[in-house]
Amino acid sequence: MPSLLLRMPVGIAGTISRPQDLTTEPVILDSTNTFSAYGLVGKTSAAGKFIPIAASDAATVITGLYVRPYPTTSTPDMVRQVGTGKNFTGDSMKRGYMTVNIGSTAVGLTKDAPVYVRNANPSNASPLGSILGAAVTDETVVLPNATFTGAGDADGNAEIAYNI
Repeated sequence: MPSLLLRMPVGIAGTISRPQDLTTEPVILDSTNTFSAYGLVGKTSAAGKFIPIAASDAATVITGLYVRPYPTTSTPDMVRQVGTGKNFTGDSMKRGYMTVNIGSTAVGLTKDAPVYVRNANPSNASPLGSILGAAVTDETVVLPNATFTGAGDADGNAEIAYNI
């Protein structure tokens, strides 16, 4: 376990940070189209399942953020346990405060700054649906009704307010 010499982390990506102010809904996750991390935005598929956004999706298709349950295993582990083709439950945050990871230092974020979502050119470190602190031309959209609540930490963890 690392020593905390200067500051505790802001939180863990996908974790509800203020449990008194939120609305989450149970959702069915598609085991053939899984989220690669917690704290990513998602949409509802034609089959009614909560899935990650696809390349070039508009912000209007976003229906929530994928919540990290506690205690938990990773989504790929869950697919191995339940089996491919078998769907399982998860949670989607419709309104509230969540810790997200922007993939780089978050210390320069300001209160009420817009929240950007990657919808093109994904990478392992920044998959589709990941939250970013700055716009990237032709690769991000603004998440409607979402703002950063202030500066984050050097590991990229920051808190967002969504539909508040």
